[in-house]
Amino acid sequence: MRTHALFLAVLALGIAIRGVVIFAYRPALLFADTNSYLRNARDLSLSEVRPSGYSIFLWPFVHLTDSMMAVQLVQHLIGLLLAVGCYALLVRRGLPVWGATLAVVPLLFDPLQLVLEHYILSDFLFEALLVLACLALLWRRRPGLAAVVAAGALVGTSGLVRGAGTFLLAAFLVAVLCLRLSWVKVVAFLVAAILPMGAYAVAFHHGHGKYAVTKAGPRFLYARVATIVDCQDPQLRLPSYERRLCPRPPIARRGNTNFYMWGSSGPVRTTSFQWHFTPPPGMTQEQVLKDFDKRVVRSQPVAYTRAVLKDFAGGFAPTRTYEVPGYPMYYWRFANHYWAYDTFIARSRVTPKVLRKVDWDPAAAAFMAAYGRWVYLPGPLAAVLLLVAAAATLGLGRARRSGDRIAIGLLAGSCALTLLTGAAFSGFSWRYQLAQMPLLPMAGALGLAALVRGRAVGQPEPAPPLRALDRAAELMTRLPVPAAWRSGVRRAAERGWLQVVLAVIAGLAAAGLWGAAAVGSGWMLPAPAAVIATVVGLVVALVLLVARARARSDSLPGRPPASVGPSTDEPAAHDRARL
Repeated sequence: MRTHALFLAVLALGIAIRGVVIFAYRPALLFADTNSYLRNARDLSLSEVRPSGYSIFLWPFVHLTDSMMAVQLVQHLIGLLLAVGCYALLVRRGLPVWGATLAVVPLLFDPLQLVLEHYILSDFLFEALLVLACLALLWRRRPGLAAVVAAGALVGTSGLVRGAGTFLLAAFLVAVLCLRLSWVKVVAFLVAAILPMGAYAVAFHHGHGKYAVTKAGPRFLYARVATIVDCQDPQLRLPSYERRLCPRPPIARRGNTNFYMWGSSGPVRTTSFQWHFTPPPGMTQEQVLKDFDKRVVRSQPVAYTRAVLKDFAGGFAPTRTYEVPGYPMYYWRFANHYWAYDTFIARSRVTPKVLRKVDWDPAAAAFMAAYGRWVYLPGPLAAVLLLVAAAATLGLGRARRSGDRIAIGLLAGSCALTLLTGAAFSGFSWRYQLAQMPLLPMAGALGLAALVRGRAVGQPEPAPPLRALDRAAELMTRLPVPAAWRSGVRRAAERGWLQVVLAVIAGLAAAGLWGAAAVGSGWMLPAPAAVIATVVGLVVALVLLVARARARSDSLPGRPPASVGPSTDEPAAHDRARL
């Protein structure tokens, strides 16, 4: 208790602030999407528009109690348990108590975290599954089979709560491969991740005739590109039936992504054209929209990339007042009344029956409104934490000797991938930035420790550098070829020429695979695909060569061992280094 007194005191304050939120807005914060989640939870129907994982989570609450207060009580409790788990992981990784406590402060006190814990929305459950997957995989430096299976199941389930979870599988797979686990564990991870998605896809096919998690992916992307597409571009060759999908106003006067998705703009609700146009015979609306999306991204990649990066950067704004049209920030900031239904009341979309179910305490709500204006994780600080984590993951400076680089890379990479996915398919909204609260402070704290101290006292040696080129060259020296050829190959390997040739071949193979996949998928034209493929090939070749150079430098005779902290026997340490 004395050792962790600081964290326990901060945790008590986190419990207290959640008590104020629960008392201020009763029974929970409700949003327009809440109704669809609750409706699907009553009969366990799978939505065509969104993954229904959150509705499955709500099913016991809907059938056991009519009050939504139980949902937000459980969500607040999960938020507190996540803070305990993150703190414990950081302490196990060697951070001091004060550093680990400071890293979980945003998870305990940030108003965005508190707001989304109190909403009946899927964002918090997605965050919880993502954090639990990271904890399961990183709890031990060499995770066991049960931990790997748990991490895979959690990642796969996150894709059933929000579409962004589908892409997280790539980040976790890279981490699993970098941990150099046995092939049994790698296969177990993939099976555990794919199994929940596969079961959901089978159930979705039974209800909607398609093996998928949702059918609305092309619709969300259409709303994203409709705001930026230049239909007069000669590179954009649209069939006649897709010309009708081009917005008529000029780009500067178009509606926002919310309008092109749902048709909601101003006090009058209309219906977006994408929902009621007639596709040509033999095609569905989703197929036509997907083809339109591909043509736009393929012909105007610069405009699309610029829009995505702008929305990605919006999550690191200095204040929480930043917003984009169609996604107002006040939905996600506390107010001195029950503000969640303000817009819907103005549009006459909320019945008096619904309003009778909600209540608020004026004093507590006023306190939370003032609290939200001053207490939050500043965007520039979050950006610095991301950069620190990136530097440590790349092994700059003393971080090269740290055994936490894979953990740092997974925490920061999964967060960045989640933010980029939201920006690419839906645009900017503060609710999509929730992953920053737990992941970036953890990654930044571990990254800063790695950059400052390198390998901590008691920390095991990091995994040896990748020596794929040397292993491949060794295999080539054993090929059944004439002795003269084998001798020449051996000399080339000893001088390093063979490794350079193998790196170039690997780069060319990676570039070819990338280019073929990009062009074959229909998302890129040959010219930009060739440019990106060239960059990919160069990066692969350079990574292999740098890894080999580092491996050779680490194995040079007379090189002093990695620092493990201050030595109490300097002569003995000097003798060991010479030996």
